[in-house]
Amino acid sequence: MPSYTYELPEQSILLSNIRQNLLKVGPEWDAMAGFMREGHVEYAPIKNNPMRSGYKFVYQEAKLNLTLYFPEKIFNRMLEILNPERIQILKAVVESSIPRRSGYLINEFKIRGIMEEEV
Repeated sequence: MPSYTYELPEQSILLSNIRQNLLKVGPEWDAMAGFMREGHVEYAPIKNNPMRSGYKFVYQEAKLNLTLYFPEKIFNRMLEILNPERIQILKAVVESSIPRRSGYLINEFKIRGIMEEEV
């Protein structure tokens, strides 16, 4: 998905960056880091309109709504691990995993489970 400032990383690259950064946080994040390979990322950039008539231009970093999706079994395990404080740490790790040059700050961060299809 093209962004409105610069390009966001491919989802596999972002998930790999998140995984590597979680491993740096500490051993208590190892299980969460292992889940990242199973995830899916959805980016939803929020458009800025800096050129509205009559307004002085002020540079702002663009906001980004980011959702991580995981298979239901992994999502349920994540619910057991994550508390509000750990969710904020995870959000910070995710934000630090997005290259600074992308020009995005995370506005809304969500983690969701997806139903697995029976084979």
